[in-house]
Amino acid sequence: MSSISQVADALKRVLTTRAKELERETGFVERSTAQLDGPIFAQTTVFGWMDTPEASYPQLRHVAASLGVPVSTQAVEQRFGVESAALLRELLQEAVGEVLSSEASAPELLSRFNGVYVQDGTVITLPPELRDEWRGCGGSTPEAGQSGMRVQIRLDLAQGGMQGPWLQEGRAAERSGEAHEAPLPEGCLYNVDAGYFTLAEMRAHGQAGRYWVTSARAGTLLIDERGQSWDLVSLLGAQRGDEVDVQVYLGKRERLPVRLIARRVSPEQAERRRANANRSVEGKAKGVQRPNVRKHRPADSKRIRQRKHRKTGKARLQLLGWTILITNVPQALLSIDEALVLARCRWQIELCWKLWKQVGKVDTWRSAKLLGCLITHWLTLLECWQAPNRSTVKARQVMQWMAPVLALGVAGVVPLEMMVQRTSSSMATGCTVNARRKRPAAYQLIAQPKLNSS
Repeated sequence: MSSISQVADALKRVLTTRAKELERETGFVERSTAQLDGPIFAQTTVFGWMDTPEASYPQLRHVAASLGVPVSTQAVEQRFGVESAALLRELLQEAVGEVLSSEASAPELLSRFNGVYVQDGTVITLPPELRDEWRGCGGSTPEAGQSGMRVQIRLDLAQGGMQGPWLQEGRAAERSGEAHEAPLPEGCLYNVDAGYFTLAEMRAHGQAGRYWVTSARAGTLLIDERGQSWDLVSLLGAQRGDEVDVQVYLGKRERLPVRLIARRVSPEQAERRRANANRSVEGKAKGVQRPNVRKHRPADSKRIRQRKHRKTGKARLQLLGWTILITNVPQALLSIDEALVLARCRWQIELCWKLWKQVGKVDTWRSAKLLGCLITHWLTLLECWQAPNRSTVKARQVMQWMAPVLALGVAGVVPLEMMVQRTSSSMATGCTVNARRKRPAAYQLIAQPKLNSS
């Protein structure tokens, strides 16, 4: 289990030592007399946006002042550029290399494996000016999707350790790059969606002694033990019971032996699934959200919204009456009920992305937000990982009101270990920090939830 001192050391190493070493390498600092140097800039952006995800340049100026560097708003704005992006990207890679985990007191189901890993990602739209470095996937208009970044993370459900974030071009496939090549230990369970697998990779995981479980696609071709070929709709339609647990082969040529697990859902649940599959979704038009830019809309104009029409195939609609998994885990190690529980565990990584987007605002274009989200996860591991009912809530709190406290520790106003301990204890007990009691003057400058943007 990672301790408070380990987390504190990691924060110091990334945001002070390495930031100082990288400031020259990345070209961020050219003069030794620069006030807003690598460490101060990194701490200003990371802790400033952890505290207020949509903080403007004047707000970041207040954060820098709390760290002992009073500079103008213009000075902060001028520090953003290619060099600052390179600096923060290198610091993110340094933070990714820190191995931190929670206490290994996993439930019995998870402890059967040498780690249970879930992995997923998202695509963040970037400004068109970055299309040469981060090529996007395109869109419905020439301007849309010119630049984008695919971000992936891998989460260990047993100990809470996080691998990543890994960054790729927006047009890169999920099944490519460092995120796909990062090694997994023997005896682990890899729990991801079908987009991360090919039949050859499934076979390779099995030969390396790793287990995997994933959902089945509608077009999956199955071959039973008698050599007869089936599609999923036909095979499940031939079943009279509500559960299926059989050994089959995947692929007409590959003949990969796998275990097919399926359970019929209630008619009400199947109807809800089909209704959701065919509904139209209306929302705000997506795209890059530029910082510090206010969009003015004429009073008589209508809000532009984007409507998505989902068209689901007939086979897929029929399969929505079942929950279907394929895996190489033997029946002696995993029952049907347990397999379905593990499948639902993938929701944890969906919650992580929901937290990072709604509270951390990572889909608003900011250079240091991913690093701030990663630091938030480190703090969550200290006290809250073994209490799933409150870890998400406390992670939300630390992203919103504990960043100023950590900033004081990194800046050397008070011992960083004390700040980390205070943060993790407040998260565990549900108690907020009383900002009115004996706090340093520097805290006053950055603890305000809202500051004037002018």
